[in-house]
Amino acid sequence: MLHNLRFATALHIMVLAQLEESNQWLSSEYIASSIQINASVVRKEIASLKTASLLISKEGKGGGIRINPNNSAIDLADIYLSTKQAEFGGKFNSPNPDCIVGKNINSRLHDLYQEVDTDIVQRLRKLYLADFSKTFK
Repeated sequence: MLHNLRFATALHIMVLAQLEESNQWLSSEYIASSIQINASVVRKEIASLKTASLLISKEGKGGGIRINPNNSAIDLADIYLSTKQAEFGGKFNSPNPDCIVGKNINSRLHDLYQEVDTDIVQRLRKLYLADFSKTFK
């Protein structure tokens, strides 16, 4: 099973923001207390979500984040892609190029990882944040 901690954190942030009143600003400290992680980790994910135009923020006292009102149909792929730093699978080994497996494994893994990543994104495109958030009410 694919487990992506950044995606889980970003999705938690987005669900909290979706469930809050549209006039509420959520602080990173409040969000961090819900996830039980350091607020600096939350701020890192918030920055990625803002870059993807999924959240807006307000600085200062009473500030925080909320769902970007200009982005009404957020699907889970939008959130997943905001957290993605590299292709699924990460780095490869440096196998023996004289081995029948070693000389071909990295290219085959690369193709496999791309295929799996595409499948994940296609599946997440069918799931909307608003619908997913309703399961928490």
